[in-house]
Amino acid sequence: MKIHLMFLILCLLTLKTIASDNKKQEIDSLLNKTKELRIAGKLLLQLETAIKALDLSDERGYEQENAEAHLWVSDVLFKVGLYKESFEYLEHLQVIKYDNEDPEFQSESHGLKGKSYMGLNLPQQAYEEFQQQLACVKMLNGKIKKQSLVQVFRNLAAVFSQLEKPDSVRKYNKLQLDVLLELDEKENVLLYLDSYDCLGDFYTGRGDFAKAELYLNKSLDLVDKYQIPVFFNTKTYKGNLELKKGNYKKALIYFEESVANMEKVGVWDEISRRYKFLANYYRYHKLGDKKAEDYEVGYTWVNDSLEKRNKQILDVVLNQIKGSREKEAAAKVAKSVTVSIVGLILLVVVITFFVWRVRHNRKLLGQKDEALQETEIMNRKLTGQIGENKFNNLIDLAKNNNPEFLIIFTELYPRFIQSLKIRDPNIRTTELEFCAMAFLNFSTKNIAEYTYVTVRAVQVRKNRLRKKFAIASDADFNTWMRGLAENENLERMP
Repeated sequence: MKIHLMFLILCLLTLKTIASDNKKQEIDSLLNKTKELRIAGKLLLQLETAIKALDLSDERGYEQENAEAHLWVSDVLFKVGLYKESFEYLEHLQVIKYDNEDPEFQSESHGLKGKSYMGLNLPQQAYEEFQQQLACVKMLNGKIKKQSLVQVFRNLAAVFSQLEKPDSVRKYNKLQLDVLLELDEKENVLLYLDSYDCLGDFYTGRGDFAKAELYLNKSLDLVDKYQIPVFFNTKTYKGNLELKKGNYKKALIYFEESVANMEKVGVWDEISRRYKFLANYYRYHKLGDKKAEDYEVGYTWVNDSLEKRNKQILDVVLNQIKGSREKEAAAKVAKSVTVSIVGLILLVVVITFFVWRVRHNRKLLGQKDEALQETEIMNRKLTGQIGENKFNNLIDLAKNNNPEFLIIFTELYPRFIQSLKIRDPNIRTTELEFCAMAFLNFSTKNIAEYTYVTVRAVQVRKNRLRKKFAIASDADFNTWMRGLAENENLERMP
């Protein structure tokens, strides 16, 4: 009998292991597909595939796969300019054990975070992230260390360019090239191409046209030698060089070759900006109004398509966040049910005990009744504390610019949100968040700090909302917002 039981247990464990291995293979397959879609530039499909891998790895508790999925989701959000949303996924990596044990992966996350800071025009914070990236890279060995050093030096050169420190840009460009020359050209041709492009662009900006020409010609030689399919940056930098030299017609040839390559490889974010540039270029240099109009039409079409794509991407992210919240809520409900059942069983035991005790000691029964009354008072106090904690959590979400802020705020103050939507059915989410912060009586300075914008930007947004809702110029903006929900319980307002 014991042998049969042990055999059954062994079979069950084997089946469980096989099921676990199959699930892990499915997640790995999704992550590999994500990388392929990333190379192909199919951002929406990359995002959807990465989120599937994220949900499955989170469900199964696979930390390595979960960390990688978070990184690829963040990568998409960064590429479409959703820097704050990208940060949310990067911040999650800090609590994943795998991230802290793998310097190469940690280097990738610090690098992406630094570039997101640059996108938000926060070069000092970007510099700090790139320094952490450099520290991680120094822990690596061999070829991967050299390749990673090239990338981190490239990042540091870019951030010093944003800080307008040309000597530091020159320093890191040189370090980038010194390390690169230790690597095989054919195997690392894209790194070589990027390095030569950066040097050519740098010397163009410095007015050293001879050196700029030297490095950009090296880039073109690599494109021809290895038939590199993506070369629009090189053509753009060549156009900038010719423009700086005063050859605006020759520059135009390079700019249009750059756009043609962008169209071929599908870099639509950059195409949108380049169409706008070329439309202005044709008009400014009087090279043809018809071509200028064609590029303006192209810009409008591409820009509309990008807005639609970015909205789809944001919807996917918000649905993923909503799904995570629903899972957490379901887990809490299950836990509450378990606690309730256990509490019910304990209650039955307690009642039985009291019935038995009442027959033996009425005095003891009185003491128990008094204890129950005290418990009821404590429960009422605890209920009040829970409500207070939820409000405090709302304030913390606002200060951290957390996307869940609006969700929790709507739960606490539904009438306020409803009032705004009645006045403007098409009101945007960002406007709702802004009005919510005003409702919570945050100052202009606080809102600027928590949303990573300037005080001037906050004032401009307030003026726009004043016009939209016809708020008198002498009326206090925050007081007006709070007045929309005068029936709300405002005792908890700061």
